[in-house]
Amino acid sequence: MSEQGIHWKRYLWYSLTIILLGFLVYYVGYSSYEIITRLSPYLPNWKAVMGIFLNFFILLLELLSTFYSIFIYYYIGSSSSYRSEKNLTNKYLTSTPLPKVVVTIPLYKEPLAVVSKTIEGALNIDYPKDRYQVVVCDDSPRDFSSEIQDFCKEKNVTFIQRETRKGFKAGALNNVLKQVECDFFSVLDSDHIPTPNFIKTCLSGFNEDDVILVQGKPMFVNQEDYLMRSSAFIHTQFFHIYQKSRGTRDGVIFAGTTGMFRADLLRESGGLLEDTLAEDTDTSFMLMSQGYKTKYIHEICSKGLVPWNPISMINQIWRWTNGITSIFRKRFWKILRGDNSFINKVDITSTILTPLIGVTMWFVYLLLFIMYMLKELGGFLEFQFVRPNLGSFPLLLFAPILISLASLIMALISWIREGKEDRMIKMRGFLGMAWTIGAFYLLMMTAQSFLVWAVLSALLGVKKDFDRTIKVKTKTVGRMNQKIKYTLWSIGLLIFAGGYYFASYLTLISTDKLDNSLFGWFIIAAISATIPILITITHFRKLETMRKFAATTTAADIEKETGDS
Repeated sequence: MSEQGIHWKRYLWYSLTIILLGFLVYYVGYSSYEIITRLSPYLPNWKAVMGIFLNFFILLLELLSTFYSIFIYYYIGSSSSYRSEKNLTNKYLTSTPLPKVVVTIPLYKEPLAVVSKTIEGALNIDYPKDRYQVVVCDDSPRDFSSEIQDFCKEKNVTFIQRETRKGFKAGALNNVLKQVECDFFSVLDSDHIPTPNFIKTCLSGFNEDDVILVQGKPMFVNQEDYLMRSSAFIHTQFFHIYQKSRGTRDGVIFAGTTGMFRADLLRESGGLLEDTLAEDTDTSFMLMSQGYKTKYIHEICSKGLVPWNPISMINQIWRWTNGITSIFRKRFWKILRGDNSFINKVDITSTILTPLIGVTMWFVYLLLFIMYMLKELGGFLEFQFVRPNLGSFPLLLFAPILISLASLIMALISWIREGKEDRMIKMRGFLGMAWTIGAFYLLMMTAQSFLVWAVLSALLGVKKDFDRTIKVKTKTVGRMNQKIKYTLWSIGLLIFAGGYYFASYLTLISTDKLDNSLFGWFIIAAISATIPILITITHFRKLETMRKFAATTTAADIEKETGDS
């Protein structure tokens, strides 16, 4: 695409961002005026004070969620101007000898069937064999790791095992960083088989002396049902929109796999941070706040797996949510005071607040329900929900419409971009696109209700263990308590759904325009609370966290089945 076309697209999205931000300011100001004007006559009644407080509290949550949605348009605009900084003639790739690279594969209770393919892929990377070293760092109990240790010995791969799991994945990687001499330090998850270009592609991005991280693109190949496709679609949007956008301003987030660090700079900065469950994001923000640059090369450098079952998917999102929220509690102000550009600080802020925004929407639904029922059935007008109208259009619908529209546009653009690179995406056609995007939103809506404790526990500082994401296929029966826990939670949500459906009916038949506008909020809440029980019914046999591993499937096996190379 020509530079002129790129600039046109970028400025279009930027202009839309500015216009919507202006309208958001108008919405907040007008709503504040209406709240005070309509509820002040009831003062000093305590119910009126509480009604005003709740109205402004919900307005604040609307403001945060809507701002994030508006910022999506900026991400889209800036990502359209992404240009790969791959340079195969930079000083590292033309030096003699070539830099020494370590490829680390961190493990915890992983099956040999999966790990062996990753190790073999690492041993077949297109790079001089005497200039890179594969290191497996296994935090599993010793009796669990014997097969993997024997395999590493057979393949002449360095195997490192710790006595404790201090710092979890980050601790294991830091332990390797201290023990092994290297110029560059790369990371692969145990289920991510590297492509032969992995090392050279990542090295090609170190074009400036202050670049500390280069992130490659992982591809996720197991998409057997709609839940797996929606899980993979999370990564599609992350890399095509967010990472490309960050790549234009040297503020890329380490994805936890398929990335490479300059070892000396990483050591000087203190290594990977170990005190949250999102060591990748946490470390990225810390490095950026220290003035380092991070780059993204949009080229497939590994092929991996998404979780095989709903509980593992939710556990993975739970860990991300808890870890990112912990960053907010531990380091938010320190990061904002760091040596970083303003737009990167805004990006970091929106990223850190994303889990809070998603979960607080559930509290918005609940507060709206309580306030509406108190007014409608209890006659407490002091608790009425107040928002202005723009002519005959209730501005209350502004937030959910804007959120939905921004998310939908981002999903469509991500799908189109991925379709140009992945023939499986392109072959699904329009119906496949609609079904995948729809399933993605169903998964996100379902996950939010399970993430309330992830956010609260992080804010309260409740220490959590690193709950590994199971990405293997197995024939064994899982722990029934996991199924019961998920099922009971789903039934509890269904009870809430009943209340929201009732409120939806009342607002639908109401003659009040503001009550009518509440219908959209209540029906979304009702559907969100209904989906978990539907997944329970249709996927009950898959709702399991496995005790032991059996017949596993790897990324390489999936490629053989689909005929991909």
